[in-house]
Amino acid sequence: MMSSWKQKLKDFSGARNKSPVANHKDDSQSIASSHSNHLQAENHEVPLSSSRSSFESSNLSNDKTPSLLSTPQFSTSSSDGFTKEEGGGKFEEKSQVNKEEDEEDDPARRPTITPDITSNFSNLQLSSEDIDSNKEPKKLFHPGLLTVKIYHGSDFKVPFDINHDRNLLVKLINTSSDPQTREALTRRINQLSSIDTNSEQFLTKNNRNVINKYDIGSLIPANVTIPPSIIKNSLIYFSLEFDKTIVTLDADAGSIYQPIFNKISQFDVTKVNNELKFQVYLRLPTILTSISIDEIDTNQDVLISSKTISLDFSNINNPVRIKNHDILKFENDYLGFNHSINGELTLTIDFKPNRNKQLNINDFDLLKVIGKGSFGKVMQVRKKDSGKIYALKAIRKAHIVSRSEVVHTLAERTVLAKVDNPFIVPLKFSFQSPEKLYLVLSFINGGELFYHLQREGKFELQRSRLYAAELLSALECLHSLDVIYRDLKPENILLDYKGHIALCDFGLCKLNMKNEEKTKTFCGTPEYLAPELLLGNGYTKTVDWWTLGVLLYEMLTGLPPYYDENVTNMYQKILKDPLRFPNGFDADAKDILIYLLARDPKIRLGNNGAYEIKQHAFFKGIDWRRLNNKGYQPPFKPKVKDGFDTSNFDREFTNEQPVDSVINDYLSESVQKQFGGWTYVGTENLGDSLSKN
Repeated sequence: MMSSWKQKLKDFSGARNKSPVANHKDDSQSIASSHSNHLQAENHEVPLSSSRSSFESSNLSNDKTPSLLSTPQFSTSSSDGFTKEEGGGKFEEKSQVNKEEDEEDDPARRPTITPDITSNFSNLQLSSEDIDSNKEPKKLFHPGLLTVKIYHGSDFKVPFDINHDRNLLVKLINTSSDPQTREALTRRINQLSSIDTNSEQFLTKNNRNVINKYDIGSLIPANVTIPPSIIKNSLIYFSLEFDKTIVTLDADAGSIYQPIFNKISQFDVTKVNNELKFQVYLRLPTILTSISIDEIDTNQDVLISSKTISLDFSNINNPVRIKNHDILKFENDYLGFNHSINGELTLTIDFKPNRNKQLNINDFDLLKVIGKGSFGKVMQVRKKDSGKIYALKAIRKAHIVSRSEVVHTLAERTVLAKVDNPFIVPLKFSFQSPEKLYLVLSFINGGELFYHLQREGKFELQRSRLYAAELLSALECLHSLDVIYRDLKPENILLDYKGHIALCDFGLCKLNMKNEEKTKTFCGTPEYLAPELLLGNGYTKTVDWWTLGVLLYEMLTGLPPYYDENVTNMYQKILKDPLRFPNGFDADAKDILIYLLARDPKIRLGNNGAYEIKQHAFFKGIDWRRLNNKGYQPPFKPKVKDGFDTSNFDREFTNEQPVDSVINDYLSESVQKQFGGWTYVGTENLGDSLSKN
């Protein structure tokens, strides 16, 4: 029997070179005398605004070449044998109705300061500039279901050398999960064994034969079962992403060169324009690879091909077939391989609009509780018609009314409906009942960044750099929409199953903030509050760059720069203490932090826009288009089995029975009117949605 399999391989595109030290320095920098804080290191002072005033009162709440010989052909019937992904799973948890709902804060999370304000819509009204009468008429759009049928692939090549001998390959072929595949590949390898090993088709290396790397895929089964286990392991699979919803489609038969899928996947369409992104991954056993063991990361699969299709769903009133057994050719953009095309896929795509569909809680199966807060709970749910997994946030209206949080709750819904960024959790739907508000979001199950940071203590430089770059993209998107985030921290950042950032929790966002416009609302998380916010003189979008600096510092060192258990002392440190770095701290990281954490917002990096930060040496080598296409493989990939996996959530929540409890809150008609326009299925103009009653 073969040795144990290594589950995953690292990305071969190569790590970026270390960035050179930035050329720009500010005269206001100085080296302070060394003294102990939570770090003993070099000290740097940053400018402090001279003005000072008291701040407003506040309340606290805790809240992804042809073969050398003829390639064996496999059955690729497109009419039978389809498997609907995610459709066959069984769930023990049943939706129930309870009389009470236990809503509580999570004590492990850092408290967030929220402003004490009266519920009104002043923070939500879009300016007249947002609705331009000279713009082209709005396209007619109906939300609906997108159905993708994946039949089979061909010409997928292994882009790196594979070491093997005949006996090893025979053993591998015999583990194929499909009898027809075993028979075809056995014939294939018997043909190869009759060839002179001194021919051009073979090379010799360490007494092992190395077949042309583009041909080896025709000898490796696409799906294997390693005894004594009966579990099937796909050695080639697709990642299919639509509107931040990601599914994986495993090959059922064939070879890596010619995989057979016969799978169906459905997606909810809630935007008129969107993209369908395909990525092809290899998952090969270590014994076949010529890569050094030291170079293998067991948390990584090998991305070998990708392709993105742009889709326009405007003016579609009836079911339509967008692609009919079309051949999709894959590309290797950003992957670092020599050949530009790697494989093709046969598929069909259909779209069926759902006209006048009104959602309610009965359209979802409640699967797991994944979080709870002071206003309600978050549950993992499955939409019954599409079978897609989402996160559903249920909020009691009475609670947010009594705590004057209507504006912030509506702001969260507004921002989520408006943004379109790869690193922000998107809103899929929102609806309401007389007692509750519901937000349906993409289910991101890689866990909170806070959880991973607490477990590991701190992150390595490359990992922190990628996270910071993705967050920079997210914040830049919000600022382009005149939105300040105001509460950046590890607790509000999720990782998707590939390890990319997903920014969530938009309850403290401030809308309609033009470039130089200021607000004085005192809110945020104590460790992350900017000096100008503490001084109470008002702040602009630049406050978000301070929090980005604090987060980057915390990722690299394990603690925020001015952390103190006493909040009052911590505020004084934020205003006055020098910025300290541990010995051996990366020069570029130090430089960007000095400028992101400049106490004077006018000289803070990013004051003139996000491009200032992008141009810093710390981010040298980053292709921002590639970044926004999720073209970089994250250094860390969370342990996630599938789209249902909740292992990265607190068991205290996931062990709880998922219920949408019955409550008897009575709200007057005038109070209910405050929630007019809450419902969202992707059809209305954002401004219209806020003005409805």
